[in-house]
Amino acid sequence: MIILPIGPESEPERTAAPTSRPAPLQSTLRVLVYGFSPSERELIQGIVSLSQRRPLRLELTRSDDADTADVILLDGADAKVMAWAAKASMLVGKTVVQVDGQSAPHGATHLQRPIQWPKLPSLLLHAMDPNSPLLSTRQSLISTF
Repeated sequence: MIILPIGPESEPERTAAPTSRPAPLQSTLRVLVYGFSPSERELIQGIVSLSQRRPLRLELTRSDDADTADVILLDGADAKVMAWAAKASMLVGKTVVQVDGQSAPHGATHLQRPIQWPKLPSLLLHAMDPNSPLLSTRQSLISTF
């Protein structure tokens, strides 16, 4: 015959049940945008506004706050922007994404239009770290239509 202890001290300690999902990432990605048409800028601003409800929030920075930018988004089709980028020392050490144009700055991510602007957060994350676990491999980053 086996006698088991009875009482509160005999109960195993209860631990919190493990969560099935990791805690959401709450971070802000600062983006500096140079060039682009007014309609593209409106789309970018809309995506930034929508991102405020997401775990990864986008924030547009002004050119006078360029040092705080995490990513610089360049319109490669704009000659003035590309002339600025050719002599801009602030591009060193920054993640640069260039849309269109002949040659992207060394180390920059080069994309072609049409861009699927709703995927901007994924595009920027991919430019910062191509192996980011936050990206879905099922989604194409470049528009195919």
